Amino acid sequence: MKKNRLFLLVFIFFYGFPTTYGISADSHFFEIYLKKGLDAFQTQEYNLAYESLLKAFDLAPGNYAVNFHLGRAAFENNNYEMAIMIFERALIINPNDLRVKLEIARTYQKLGVNDMARKYCNEVLLTDPPQAVKQNIEKFLAFIDRTEQKHFFRGSISLGFDWNDNVWASPANNIIQTAMGEVTLTGPSAQEKEDIIYSAMAELYHTYSFSYSNFVWQTKLSGYKALYNRESDLDTLYMNIETGPEYVKGKGVTGFSFTADYLDLEESLYSRYIGAKTFYRYMFTPSQVISTNLEYKNKSFEQNSKKDSDNLNFSIDGAFLIKKFWCETSLGYEHETAADDEHSYNRGIVTFSINRKLSHGFTAFGSYEFYHTRYDGIQDLFNQARRDNIHYTTCGLKKRIWQSSDRSQSIAVTLAYQYTKAQSNLELYEYSKNIVNSSFEYRF
Repeated sequence: MKKNRLFLLVFIFFYGFPTTYGISADSHFFEIYLKKGLDAFQTQEYNLAYESLLKAFDLAPGNYAVNFHLGRAAFENNNYEMAIMIFERALIINPNDLRVKLEIARTYQKLGVNDMARKYCNEVLLTDPPQAVKQNIEKFLAFIDRTEQKHFFRGSISLGFDWNDNVWASPANNIIQTAMGEVTLTGPSAQEKEDIIYSAMAELYHTYSFSYSNFVWQTKLSGYKALYNRESDLDTLYMNIETGPEYVKGKGVTGFSFTADYLDLEESLYSRYIGAKTFYRYMFTPSQVISTNLEYKNKSFEQNSKKDSDNLNFSIDGAFLIKKFWCETSLGYEHETAADDEHSYNRGIVTFSINRKLSHGFTAFGSYEFYHTRYDGIQDLFNQARRDNIHYTTCGLKKRIWQSSDRSQSIAVTLAYQYTKAQSNLELYEYSKNIVNSSFEYRF
């Protein structure tokens, strides 16, 4: 800032050291420019405000009001170096003005010179300002500390207890019609079986914030483990990682990430996915958000190479607050090309969910999901291509039982019910199931 201070000295030399709060002889034009500049500032026309106030400054360089508002106009135009020089000139005119010192602190913070920003804030605090001013300064100092923090963590851990009356997604009748006539199904999935599932899930989010940049690097790690009370063949381990940059500009966020998934069934590798995804999210208001998402995955199946595939998924999502009801909806399309056409498909997806916060920490929620899938290849057993419609209907109640004073941590319990109805042109894939889920979740 030494160069800026030298410029300020030259600036003062040419205009003269301020010794008066009065205006120049041409007071008529001064009043016009000053009013025009202040009016433009009020309507957020900062370029016009700066130009008009600069003309007023030419006529009365020693006027405090002109210097102060000219500095603010320079700040709003992101001309922070000029704003510093003008505010320091205003401080020379009125050395005891605390508001100018706070404006200087705010400007230094924008320039990334946090030590100088803290210096001016502390100078104001030493004067024992009103309580409201003191609280605002403390919030600002805390904000400066946060801008210097580079690593942010958040996540959740939950334990679940489910009852499922059809864990194998078995058809209602174990005798089905095929191209060869009636066939009686055998094996563990031949008939509907109920079971109790014990589950644990953990998610960890890490954000790396680049200093004074609109870029951040986001990483998400998640894991899920499910143990079945009787049907141990369905014991599941799932792990996922997503990592990549996000760019924030105005109300929009653009993100790109690399993804990898691992799925284990009965302690044996079932499938692995690698891929990438990108999204764009725009926030019209905090209660009106829309986003587009595109994801590609290369899938590898350890025990059935015919299912190895490339998967492309696109969706448009919206979230809206309507009369205290938070609503989310999504329209999606998924295309999968497998090694064997029997497993290749096109899928349309429609989802809708709604929740409403109630008194005493309760939240009621419900959702509906619909998946329409058309497979490409002919299934030999049925001599036709498969067509599926699957409906998921969910409702439940969530209760927050604890929350920290800063709201960064909470504990909640959830009780939910889901009904699934699968319809197909092939009897083998028609089924229904009921699931009752209870969970205990800790967020941090």
